[in-house]
Formats: sequence, C-alpha cells, structure tokens
Amino acid sequence: MTETLLNEQNVYWILWLNTLLHELGVPVPMTPTALVAGARAVTGSVSPLMLILMIVAGMVIGNAAWFAAGRRYGSAVLKLLCRVSISPDTCVARTEGTFGRWGWSALVIGRFLPGVTLVAPPLAGALGMKWSKFLALTVAGSALYGAVVVGAGMLLSEQIDMVLQQLVIFGWEAVGILGVLLLLYIGWRWWRRRIALAVGMPRIDVKELRALIEAGEPIELIDVRGRNANQHDSRRIPGATVMHLDEIEAGRFQAARDRQIIVYCSCPNEASAAKAVQLLHKHGYLRARPLRGGLDAWMASERPVASTAQALTS
Repeated sequence: MTETLLNEQNVYWILWLNTLLHELGVPVPMTPTALVAGARAVTGSVSPLMLILMIVAGMVIGNAAWFAAGRRYGSAVLKLLCRVSISPDTCVARTEGTFGRWGWSALVIGRFLPGVTLVAPPLAGALGMKWSKFLALTVAGSALYGAVVVGAGMLLSEQIDMVLQQLVIFGWEAVGILGVLLLLYIGWRWWRRRIALAVGMPRIDVKELRALIEAGEPIELIDVRGRNANQHDSRRIPGATVMHLDEIEAGRFQAARDRQIIVYCSCPNEASAAKAVQLLHKHGYLRARPLRGGLDAWMASERPVASTAQALTS
C-alpha cells in the first residue's frame, strides 16, 4: 500500500507536497515520508538528490510565505501561530532564545529543534532580515535537513522495508492503528500546552495592577518578551525589568521574597509569563503572578509606556 503510493512516479511530488503543508503549519509529519522516500532511493529507482531538492523546494516556499507575513504584520503573525498551534505558546520565547544563542544561523540549526522551525521564519521577517539572507539560510538549512533524513532513510532501508511489509499485510488495520497513534500524539501535545499555559494559575488584571501602582504598593515588574521581541517593539510598562526566561531559570532575578512580582509578555494566554512565574515560584518568589492580557491589555487601557532601550543596554 505505502510502497505502491511512494513509487518512482509520484514519490517526488508527494514528498514536496508533504513538506510544503508541514512548513505552512498543517499538523502532518514529514519526516516519515522523507525516510520512506530515502529507503526507495537505495534501489536506484529514485534519485536521492531529487528528493533533497523536493524538500528544499517545499521548505523554501512554505517558509517564504511565513517570512513575508512576518515582515508585513510583525508580532501579530507570531500570536496567530501560537493560537492555532498545538505546541506550547512559549515556542516564540524558545525561538527568540535560539536566535539569541546562534544568531541568524538559527534558521539552519532550527530545522532540528522542535517548535523552532515554524516560528523562526516569521520572527526573522518581523526583525527585518533581508530577503536574500533569509533565502540563503533557508536553502542551506533545508538542504542540510533533507540530506540528513534522506540519508537516514537510505541507511535504514532494510528496517523501513520490513515495517512497510507489515503495513501491507495488516492493510486498513494498520491505517487505523496509525490514526490512533496520531490522535494520541495530538492529545499529548495538547496536554503539554495546558501545562505550559499553567491553566488555573491566578492572574492579575490591568485594573488591579493600576490600583497597586496608584496606592504606592512596592511591586516588581518583569518583561519576559525576550530581547528580540523588545528590539522589535520597544514599548514596556514603566519600571519593568527586561529579563529572559533563561535568566530567571538561572536565578538571576533578585528581590525581596515577600514582594509582589508581576510578570508580563505579549504572547497569547500569557504563556511566557506563566512559565516565568512557575520558575519564580521554584526560587521562592511565591507572590509572583502573570498579568492577564500582557502588554496588549496594558496598552488597551491607555496607560503610559516607556522604552526598553535603556533596559536592554544595562
């Protein structure tokens, strides 16, 4: 069944279409298809170079669409991705961390990091990367990824053929099992998302925060949007300290343990802020809470804002 589907006549366009849909954000895995296609290349009926080119073509087209959207719509595209994705909303913060660690080469390395490959192109667009640089890095990253998965398929061709033979023997029963496994995988990812969002964690809204500030209550404000996001959008709540999740996890935040700490981000569901609060709780800051709605809610209330420029250079 699968062997017939991935024959020399249609293996190329199936791999290209699978890759394109995956890169556009459709939750269909592409690595199994690439591995099976690589196994077919051992017989000589399929060109491994053409398989890699199909992967490159699908990735470049899909990533270019997200890159263009990022350049045009900025952070709004990142928020859309987090709303529709079954991955935790902290994917943006994780991708920003990868950019901070590896620079623009994250577009190459990110191919092998879960949750980064989809967010990296629109983030690069939002941060103003040139088209020529983006395309060069995307081609390099997709070619490297294609060579790895197709090569792995060729090396594991015997094992893959055994699995395919079992699928043919079981027929539609195998399809049903694969469908159940896919549903279990989606359910697991959904559960991880709920954990990342810290569902049930107490939040503070803008009205309550304003009341604390106006009453002169000693509080600590932390902006966890990430340095790249702050460079793209320099607005922040006055008095907020810009910190990355990695810095909080490393224990670099220091304040009185009994002081109220308000953490905000600009991602859907306050995901990064909720993650930061979980880390602060581990370090003994039990009065830390996320700001419901984040910076967007603060802006919507027409409250004053400051610039992150000074905080980023400190």
